Amino acid sequence: MGRYYSGDIEGKFMFAVQSSSAPERFGASENQDYISYYIDGSQIDEVREEVKQIETEHADQVKRIEKMFVENNGYNDSTMSKYGVTKEGLSEYADLRLGRQILEYLEENPHDGCSIQAEL
Repeated sequence: MGRYYSGDIEGKFMFAVQSSSAPERFGASENQDYISYYIDGSQIDEVREEVKQIETEHADQVKRIEKMFVENNGYNDSTMSKYGVTKEGLSEYADLRLGRQILEYLEENPHDGCSIQAEL
């Protein structure tokens, strides 16, 4: 089970660790219908800075999580413990993945904003 997001970028929020409001961290504003988010192209520097901040502040956890996913087809408490992954680290990693998607889209479409519709 998990919630999907779609729009200019697509993916799935990480189950039990990532909030549907994660796009707000990157400057998105909420629209109440579905949860629709929009990050204006002029916010690219804010998105880039937030991605960089997560990469810097959580570098050790990001490395551990990436190794865990390379060596395993999923995770649970036992797997997380084996790799020294924390729930906070996993949550930050989930947001980092979303932020990287947003940043990539804005870099490839500099005159557009990025729209995201998230399942509730």
